[in-house]
Amino acid sequence: MLEAKVVEIGPEAVSKDDDLLILFDETASTQLRRVSIVQRFAKSKDEKYQFRAGRKLRIDDQLYEILYVGQLVQSNMEMIGHATLFFEDVPEKPQHNGIYLTPQKMPEIHVGSVIKYL
Repeated sequence: MLEAKVVEIGPEAVSKDDDLLILFDETASTQLRRVSIVQRFAKSKDEKYQFRAGRKLRIDDQLYEILYVGQLVQSNMEMIGHATLFFEDVPEKPQHNGIYLTPQKMPEIHVGSVIKYL
């Protein structure tokens, strides 16, 4: 398991029109922070958690199943805590930095929310 706490939510990070959340760790630039959820990992990101389909992701008490993990997710999460969470069907050409989740319902998220990669 990998655990992170939401420490900042950019003013443009959550949109009613988009079913996605962009995650970064605290190394994110000011420009990226405007559109991102900033997460602080409870343990070192060097912990060898493997992102893959079939695993679960929990945001507070909201549980999701991972349907697809893009090819850049593992390295991006280890280096800069970055992935984009998509709450939609996996498209024909999924994003390389995307984690596609079900159910397709945006979570309630706030500063202090806990994200657990199970």
